[in-house]
Amino acid sequence: MSTFRGSHAVSALGVGTLVAAVIHHGTEIGAVSGAAGPLLALALDGGIAVAVIVTGRRIAARDLSPTEEWRVARWAAAGTVLAVGAFAATLAVRVAEGRPLVEPLFPMLVAAGAGSLGGATAGYYAVRQAAEARRARDAVRAVSFVNHLLRHDLRNDLSTIHGYADLLAAESDGDDHAAVVAAKADEGLDRIEATSAVADAILGDADSSRVDLAETTRGVLASVADDESVTVESDLPEAAPVAANDGVRSVVHNLVENAIEHGGRDVTVRVAVRVGADGDASGDGDALADGVAVADDEVALVVEDDGSGLPPEIRDGSFFADDRSAADPNGGVSGLRLVATLAEAYGGSLAPGESPLGGARFVVTLPHAPAGSTGSDT
Repeated sequence: MSTFRGSHAVSALGVGTLVAAVIHHGTEIGAVSGAAGPLLALALDGGIAVAVIVTGRRIAARDLSPTEEWRVARWAAAGTVLAVGAFAATLAVRVAEGRPLVEPLFPMLVAAGAGSLGGATAGYYAVRQAAEARRARDAVRAVSFVNHLLRHDLRNDLSTIHGYADLLAAESDGDDHAAVVAAKADEGLDRIEATSAVADAILGDADSSRVDLAETTRGVLASVADDESVTVESDLPEAAPVAANDGVRSVVHNLVENAIEHGGRDVTVRVAVRVGADGDASGDGDALADGVAVADDEVALVVEDDGSGLPPEIRDGSFFADDRSAADPNGGVSGLRLVATLAEAYGGSLAPGESPLGGARFVVTLPHAPAGSTGSDT
C-alpha cells in the first residue's frame, strides 16, 4: 500500500479546488442565461487547479525525500491560506463599508488556486536550495576530513621512511641513496604541511600566524637551484613576516614554477620581496621590483621572467572574471588560480603585469605581521 506523501497533498489541494470550481460553475449554468460565462470562469479557476495537480505530480517525480515533499506541501498550504485570507479580508472590508458582495466564490477559487500553485513552486525551490546548501556543507566537511586524514597518515608513513633512511645511512657509511630517500621524505613532509595549510586557508579554518615570507622564498628557490636551464636572481630581505600560514609556500612555489615552465629554454627568473615602511626589511628590492608600490602595512612578493609574457586569458581579464580557467589543463593557469585564491584568503591580492625583462610579472601582496601581532611564528 502506497504511503500518502506531500506531493499527494499538493495534488489534493488542486483536486479540491477543481471539484469546488466544477460544482460552483455547474450550478451557474442552470441559473444564468447562456453557458459561455460559467465555462470561461471554469477555464480560469479550473485551469489553475489543474496546474496545481500537475505540480504535485511533478514533485512526486523529483528525487525528494518524504520530509522534503511535506515541506513543499506546507508551503502550498500556507500559500493557499494566505491568498484566501487576503481575499477574505477584502470581502470583510466591503461588508464593513456596506457594499454588496457580487459572486465572491469565483475570485475566492482563483485566489485559492493561485496561492496553492505559488506556494508549491516556492516550496520546491526552497527545498532544492536547502538541499544544495546541505550538499555544499557536506562537501566542505568531507574535504576537511580527508585533509586531516592525509595529513595524519602520510606524515606517519613519511616519518617512518625518514627514520629507516637514517638507519640505512648509518649502516652503509653515508650512502648517497639513503640521503636522497631522507631528503625526499623531508620534502614530502613539507609538502603535506603546505597542502594542509592551503586547504585550511581555502576552507576558512586557518589561524593566522607570522610566517617569514623571505625565509619561505629562500627555501623554494633552493629547490630549483640545481636546474641548469634556469637562472634565478633573487633580492630578499633578512626577514619579511606576513599574516598567513604555511600555505604561503604554495604561493611562492606556484609563481616560481609558473615562471620556469612558461619562460622557455634558459629562462631567467627574478624574485624579490619588498616590505612596506612599517616593516624592518633590508635589501635592495627596488632594483628587481621597479615600479611596484608597496603599502606601509603590506609585504610584496614579485616574480618575473624573460619568457613569452602573460597568457592570453590573463591579459584579457577572463581569468579573473570567472572560474573556467581553473580547469584549464595548462598547469600554470591552475597554479595562478590557486595563488589568487590563497592571496585573497590571506587578505591580500595577486596582480599580473609585464616584466621589464620582456616576460610576465606577478605581484602578490600580503598583510605585514609586525612582531607584536597575534599569532605564532612559523
